[in-house]
Amino acid sequence: MVVSGLVFAMVTSLVSARGGVWVLVGAGCVLATIACEWGYVAVSDRVGELGRRALVFVPLSNRIAEVAWLYGFWRLGVPAGVVVAAGAVSFTHEYVRSRAYIAGLRGSGMLTLGEHSGRGWAALAGYGIAGAVAVTGAPMAEGLGTGLMSIAATAWLLLGVLGLIQLTIVVSAALRK
Repeated sequence: MVVSGLVFAMVTSLVSARGGVWVLVGAGCVLATIACEWGYVAVSDRVGELGRRALVFVPLSNRIAEVAWLYGFWRLGVPAGVVVAAGAVSFTHEYVRSRAYIAGLRGSGMLTLGEHSGRGWAALAGYGIAGAVAVTGAPMAEGLGTGLMSIAATAWLLLGVLGLIQLTIVVSAALRK
């Protein structure tokens, strides 16, 4: 399931770059990626504890999926600065979380607004709404679609910044104890 989700994520940016109705196909690929991730979690919950390989490769596949989605955003006209900033904040968020985990911190306080699931929903909203606009074929649909993708990327960035602040506060407080 992890590999399938990764393939769908990679396909997202490739098909979406063609524009038009293909952006809507890209939204379907984002949704398929999210479904594969949920499926994996559901199966691992039933089977038992995650294996050591999954603890390494699932987060890695999530980061690669996010890079693919952001690459697709850029290919569809989102300013490079927004895309790079969203990616950098996401990677920093996950780095801080992994280091805190190594330091022994666990618990619900580690869950923030900037989670991978939120980034996935921002990508789905961006591709889905821009794709729906592109399907209408309106004369200004392409420019509107790019604007909608920019809004989704900015939402991703803002959620990431808020999540990183939230995570930093929780980790800082926990490490003082």
